[in-house]
Amino acid sequence: MSDIRQTCFRATGDVTRDEYTEAARAAGLFRRGRAVAALGTVFLAAAGVSPSPHGLTVHPVPLAVALAYGLVALLVLPRWAVARGFRTGRAGEEKQAVVDGAGIEVSRGAESLRITWDEVRSYHETSRVHVFMGRSRRRTCLVALPKRLFTAPGESDRLSALAHARAGDGS
Repeated sequence: MSDIRQTCFRATGDVTRDEYTEAARAAGLFRRGRAVAALGTVFLAAAGVSPSPHGLTVHPVPLAVALAYGLVALLVLPRWAVARGFRTGRAGEEKQAVVDGAGIEVSRGAESLRITWDEVRSYHETSRVHVFMGRSRRRTCLVALPKRLFTAPGESDRLSALAHARAGDGS
């Protein structure tokens, strides 16, 4: 195991929108937010129904508000947040990523972001993407490395072994 920790992986390329969406989903970025949104929708809908002497009275305006809130919070906002993250992180632009014993460094031109292994909170893997979640300079970072960028035989599997040894699986 000590020899894998000394390995250095380099990848140059871009992340597609589908890969970025898959990475955000794998990292569980919106898991808590969706639970809160669902709970809020239920409470708003409950406000639209009240007991009366003849049974339950349904108030259409609060129910319509609950429905609109639910649609926006559960469907629109997560997609908007992923699209915004993709744009602001310029994920579609070509970058160079280096994963080594010290951590992960992603550079684009003169810009560079380094996340040490201590700052990496979790590692997730899908069939197409390696996903690292961490914090750097008070910012949450999602680093998605598409497996298609690793062309040497077994390189993606070795990166997975290093990531599991250093970052774990987020549990």
